[in-house]
Amino acid sequence: MTIPNPAVRKDMRIRLTDGTKAMISIYRVFGNDVHSGEIPVSVHNMSPTGMQFATHLRFPVSDDFAIRIKVKLGDWEFALIGHILWRRKEENQYLYGCAYLPDQKVRLAIVRALNEKLRTQNPQQTRIHDLYQRMTDKDRFVRLRLDARG
Repeated sequence: MTIPNPAVRKDMRIRLTDGTKAMISIYRVFGNDVHSGEIPVSVHNMSPTGMQFATHLRFPVSDDFAIRIKVKLGDWEFALIGHILWRRKEENQYLYGCAYLPDQKVRLAIVRALNEKLRTQNPQQTRIHDLYQRMTDKDRFVRLRLDARG
């Protein structure tokens, strides 16, 4: 599985300011499924293809290790598989960037859930809500046109 370069993000990340948590566990190591315990992590921001989170645990940064991410956004619950792309030590914990590769339907559901989350976090910011909606709709329209071309 190839993970895109994190410096070239195509999706806008939404900062989650309400203390959103996710549960992280090791899912696969060197191609072998693993059943590890889950730990809660603080989610800093999220997009349809990745997230940034913080924890006191030190996870490996490698395509050989896959993690399972369970996150709840309002009424939406997602179980995603991803890889950690980078790690940075900050004070007494580690900050991570990870990418996941959901199918198109899951990706669109994440967009919808993030849009609802953005509306509840900042109800007066209708201009931002409209901008995010237009950006995600435009992205979906461009992908549908590219798929139709073959």
